[in-house]
Amino acid sequence: MSAPTPAAPPRWRLPRWRWRDALWIVLALVAVVALRKGQSDYEQRDAPLLQSAPAARAQGRNFVVEVGRRKVAQAYLLKGEPGEPGDRTLRSPGVWLSVLAKVEALERPGYLTAQIRTRDGLIYVASNKERPKLKGFNLSERELAPGLPEEGAWFFELPPDQLEGAHLQLYWGSLLPVGGDSLVDVDLELDKAAAQKLLADAKPVLDLRL
Repeated sequence: MSAPTPAAPPRWRLPRWRWRDALWIVLALVAVVALRKGQSDYEQRDAPLLQSAPAARAQGRNFVVEVGRRKVAQAYLLKGEPGEPGDRTLRSPGVWLSVLAKVEALERPGYLTAQIRTRDGLIYVASNKERPKLKGFNLSERELAPGLPEEGAWFFELPPDQLEGAHLQLYWGSLLPVGGDSLVDVDLELDKAAAQKLLADAKPVLDLRL
């Protein structure tokens, strides 16, 4: 009687459930990629329209601005508040950059916000109306009415090494503009030489006692 032939070892096969899991993983990755692509398109639609404009007359959807002189100071000398003895000095960790301007609303009353965008892409929003507190001169948070031009200045605190290449950006309202609205970008023409001159001419304390 011959010995039984040994059975061949079973062939290894990937269980079916693992193929299904792999298929679900692939489908999930495809869905994630499609979702991110759609989100990117949405963010692009929702982003403001960057609009380059000359300093002589920068115009947005509801405003027009004529940008004037720029000046840098280490600190400001201001009149004392009621109840405070004497004048006061307003200092900054960096330097103060003031940008003179004439602004006007075109269609409806509201507010115009200004910010500085550096060559590195950093954003410095203009200081509020209390810093420095110069009623009738600080343009921050000042309500504009159509047909009534306003003159004054925006004040920015920024590191001195961020002056070179800085741009002034303007938008209507107090919140960042959304898609379809304009973010007006004005080149302040602060190349290396101009920035160095502003810093060299900066007074330790600039008298703003209006």
